[in-house]
Amino acid sequence: VYKYGGLVGRLNYVYAGKYMAEFSFRYDGSYKTAPDKRWGFFPAVSAGWRISEEPFMKSTRNWLDNLKVRASVGSLGNGNVSPYLYLSTIPIKKTSVILGDALQTYATTPNIVPNSLTWEKSTTYDIGLDVDILSNRLSMVFDYYQRYTTDMYTVGPTLPAVLGAATPKGNNAEMKTKGWELSIMWRDNFILANKPFNYSVKAMLWDSRT
Repeated sequence: VYKYGGLVGRLNYVYAGKYMAEFSFRYDGSYKTAPDKRWGFFPAVSAGWRISEEPFMKSTRNWLDNLKVRASVGSLGNGNVSPYLYLSTIPIKKTSVILGDALQTYATTPNIVPNSLTWEKSTTYDIGLDVDILSNRLSMVFDYYQRYTTDMYTVGPTLPAVLGAATPKGNNAEMKTKGWELSIMWRDNFILANKPFNYSVKAMLWDSRT
């Protein structure tokens, strides 16, 4: 039976419709890791500023509906590993030939315990821009982000074959990803056959390097 536990929290704050902040977190636990590394805390925080609502932007309100800049940083955990790898166990197997009246069982070399076995953690830093103009008919969303994945669960350094045991998986790698995303949408409506007809067209462009 797989056993997991978790606690999730979120707090939002908005002032005057133009200053926004949010804090959230996850506190997750999994039986698959060692008791002293069973729980992981993964927070996130974000903030936004609707510049279009400021008094100095009053002259643009006949065509600019929304202009918002935002920034965020947050982490998530991945505990999807094989269970009990932090324990050194002795595999029990059966012979491939019959000895006596049946296939016999035998014990093999104990598995090697990895140096580290904890939550894989992915932290993303993001800055973005939201623009809506022409009575919200034309919208643009742009994001630039960097993601750092640490304690990645993968096979460790190669061990000598004379050791007689396979290299264990553990938290042995890191990865960095940089990228950006852009989407532009046009939505409008007109009368078709005496009925309102709504439509939208969206284009997206993105790139990333890991």
